Amino acid sequence: MPNQVTVLMSTYNGGQFLQQQLNSLYAQTYPNVKILVRDDGSRDSTRELLAAEGKQGKIEQLEGHDNLGATGSFFTLLRHAAQTKTAYVAFCDQDDVWHADKIARAVSLLSEVSDHPALYCSRLDIVDEQLQSLNLSATPRKIGFGNALVENIAVGCTMVLNRKAIDLLCQQTLPDHVYVHDWWCYLVISCFGEVIFDDNALIKYRQHGGNVIGAATNHIGVLKRKLARLFNAPLWISEQAVTVLELFADRLPPAEHELLSLLIEAKSSYWFRVRLALSPAVWRQKSIDNFILRLVILMNRI
Repeated sequence: MPNQVTVLMSTYNGGQFLQQQLNSLYAQTYPNVKILVRDDGSRDSTRELLAAEGKQGKIEQLEGHDNLGATGSFFTLLRHAAQTKTAYVAFCDQDDVWHADKIARAVSLLSEVSDHPALYCSRLDIVDEQLQSLNLSATPRKIGFGNALVENIAVGCTMVLNRKAIDLLCQQTLPDHVYVHDWWCYLVISCFGEVIFDDNALIKYRQHGGNVIGAATNHIGVLKRKLARLFNAPLWISEQAVTVLELFADRLPPAEHELLSLLIEAKSSYWFRVRLALSPAVWRQKSIDNFILRLVILMNRI
């Protein structure tokens, strides 16, 4: 069948909610879905559950269970899918529940831009362990490369990539020195392609004690997360920008190349930090976050 969608799922100690998520994938209305799973070293019942589903022919598993972390595991899945003829890939977490038309809607929107790399992402219905709604994630006011350099609005479990986006991401070595796989995809595709944000929330994004990343659902949680990113960031924003420049320098559009260079130079030059802090070419979605961004730049926390 044409236009296959390969769902890429990385699992890690997900036995509690995994079957419910798999059932929501089996119930998708889109007619051509393949589920490719890689386990990242689970020590609970996850691997036994996956083995049972695999014997029934419902999923395909990659061999190996080394613990690579979420980004390494999803990049391994993406590299494998890129070697097939799949038309689309969709990232999938182990503990959510997808609406039945999630994939069909993403493919419908992506099919309108099949001539260039495109990434679909959407809002989230943030829910508790019992799938009771807590709130909806925000809708971004403006999407673009200048935002992707300093903030990620594309949550991986909502993301679907078309074939040109898959090829663009995988034609170079998928890097280790990035924040997380979904931010890297948003950054690259916003530079060379198109990002489609869907205001509809087609995923129940479950919050529980075992979330690897999860979503902050109150003002205190949001503040703690922002402070942690400011003072305990595992990677500077400028370091991720360096990775983009190293991999794509020969094909970057002039404006994007100039902005990348400015951000990188700002790390070692106060004058460039002032220029960057005053530049409208980089932005975050919320006014307060935009203000904090300017302070962060001047403090050289980029």
